[in-house]
Amino acid sequence: MSETKFMSPFHLLLLCILLTLSGCFKKQSAGEEADPAANTTEQTKETASPTTATTGENAAPSKVNVNVYLEISNGMKGFMPTATAGKEATTFQNNLNKLLSEVQDGRYVENKGFYLAKEDAKSRPVLDSVSYNTMKSYVVSGIKDDVRGTPLPAMLQAALQKSNDQGAVSIIISDFIHGPDPRDQGQFISLDSDIRSSLREAEHQGLAIAVLANTSEFFGTYHPAVKTPEVRRTLNGEEIPYYMWVIGKQQDVQLVTNKVLRNLPPQQAYFGFEYGSVPFSALLKEKAFKPAGVVYCSSRNADPCTSVNLQPNKNEPVEFTLGLDLSRLPMSMQNVDYLKRNLKVSGNGSRPVLVSVTAADESIKATPDLAKYSHFVRVRVPQLTANSGSISVALPQVSPNWIKTWSTDNDNNPAAAPKKTYQFSKIADGVQALYRDQSEYVFNATTQFNKAD
Repeated sequence: MSETKFMSPFHLLLLCILLTLSGCFKKQSAGEEADPAANTTEQTKETASPTTATTGENAAPSKVNVNVYLEISNGMKGFMPTATAGKEATTFQNNLNKLLSEVQDGRYVENKGFYLAKEDAKSRPVLDSVSYNTMKSYVVSGIKDDVRGTPLPAMLQAALQKSNDQGAVSIIISDFIHGPDPRDQGQFISLDSDIRSSLREAEHQGLAIAVLANTSEFFGTYHPAVKTPEVRRTLNGEEIPYYMWVIGKQQDVQLVTNKVLRNLPPQQAYFGFEYGSVPFSALLKEKAFKPAGVVYCSSRNADPCTSVNLQPNKNEPVEFTLGLDLSRLPMSMQNVDYLKRNLKVSGNGSRPVLVSVTAADESIKATPDLAKYSHFVRVRVPQLTANSGSISVALPQVSPNWIKTWSTDNDNNPAAAPKKTYQFSKIADGVQALYRDQSEYVFNATTQFNKAD
């Protein structure tokens, strides 16, 4: 005779618990279960606003590979005098020591390489791979070797090629005084085209270049490019320019300048930087930026508002504010004074003018609807010339004024003409030639309009 078995209360409780837990997973396919947190992430991705999402192409990396190239020619010795008790380090030594430490130990650098740049007996560039401690020793204790300077284009080409092969950002540190082969002084005449040729891979691969200029006290023998009346001069603390060039993909260069170098000098120039668009919106409902005249968003619920209806009157022009997120731009381009000098406001079917440019203050950053914008541009529209058209706020590609100021055709006496580098504007022209087909604007934010009824 068969025996009937009943489940005990303990087994019933255990079964209920198992059934309850099984409801926490959703079956995706045979043998596969999905974590509910993953589903939430996917839903978030699907509903994320396209105006705030960051594309893979422009997404800022969390870490980059970096190669540091330090020129150690005789001309660089004065930046790195031998340390002695009671003698302060030069600005160059202080800044380079911080940079090397950040590259070696900072959390934004993945793989790193350190190279001493010089030339061999046949005037060919040599990039000696050394340890962090070895390069640091050169910086803080001085250059002991007798090393001739590498011609500038050859050094740039060699460094860029090595970094490209290794998938790294280049940081090149030098006084950028061109020292051509004594047998070929014609290189001074072709300096701009030689620079362009040496960096052609930057153009072919779509790389960007940041040029950062600083000065430092210089002690010892100074080797000018112009050898008359003096072939060399002895300096005792005069200010001599030195440069850091950062070369790589645009987003990688920005990570290095913003997170690795950080405290940038005022003299900055950016080549090959371009943003197809920046997040922006007409702010027509915010008390902090109350519009004037007849202006309202073309779509009642639009966010962001990039199309407006407006109607300026003879005695009442329209004024409204655009919020822009310029946080992805280089820091110098985010400077309010820089934007005031260089932003261009233009119209198609309208005659807009720039009223003001401001950066977000703490109260703005604490306002949820405004916190997404870093800058605010006030625009006045006194007249329309068509029933529909556009109003554009754009930042042109601009060559910084300091480049010409720091350039000279005679660097023989730096005490008489300080903070000058021989033909530096010509060097910059060679870099700019790489980007001759680039858009004339760093960014362009265009608001469409229709004439209000």
